[in-house]
Amino acid sequence: MTNGKSGMTAGQGGPKILASRIPPVRVKPVEIDGIRYEAVWGVLGLFRATEINTGKVLWELTLYHYRYNDELETDVQDVFVSAMAKESDSSILVTDERGRVYRVDLESRKSRIAKWPVGLKPVAGEPLTVELVITNRTDRVVQFDKPSIGFGGHLSNNLFRVKADGVEIPYGGMMAKRSPPDDFLKLKPLEEFHVTLDLSADYDIPRTAKKIEVRFEHTNHFSVDDFQLYSPVPLVIR
Repeated sequence: MTNGKSGMTAGQGGPKILASRIPPVRVKPVEIDGIRYEAVWGVLGLFRATEINTGKVLWELTLYHYRYNDELETDVQDVFVSAMAKESDSSILVTDERGRVYRVDLESRKSRIAKWPVGLKPVAGEPLTVELVITNRTDRVVQFDKPSIGFGGHLSNNLFRVKADGVEIPYGGMMAKRSPPDDFLKLKPLEEFHVTLDLSADYDIPRTAKKIEVRFEHTNHFSVDDFQLYSPVPLVIR
């Protein structure tokens, strides 16, 4: 459970939950200068470069490793690639089924996380209050810059994009330049971070607004994991 305005949770012991998943989609390959780049269908996170004329496999790269929860069946936790797109002649963006985006450098043949999805849940409409949820299902500890995630239950950066009846509401709060040295949230595998944030003090939302849309969008500044944090879909409050 969460403790106070922000906190972390981890999996608890208990019976396994039985479930099943649908087969992964077949993602269209990307072709650049005679080389086909593809996510190998049915194999978790495997990225492959193949010479088109000869069919020769040039190199392969595993993009990610997820930590499995013992309370769930393995197949429902399998994560496959869901989309690929050319970013430039030397890089490709690969998205997995959980919305995490990886940038593959075709020259170095390495990848790193470019975008990390977060969850948004409504708490109250007036004052406008939301819960931010960050989950780490990878197999390693990930560091998050505290001002970039509203740690402690207050904003010190423009973390949200708020619209009222289609009109963007400017951020009016403080802007922290950076986090103190080593002041990071270190999220372990299978841990979740929850924080409740009142947005009404920093975003001047008209009381007459009939539809409010909230997105999270900010870079995980100053962390070694300097990816962009984002909410894949807007939170709509009517």
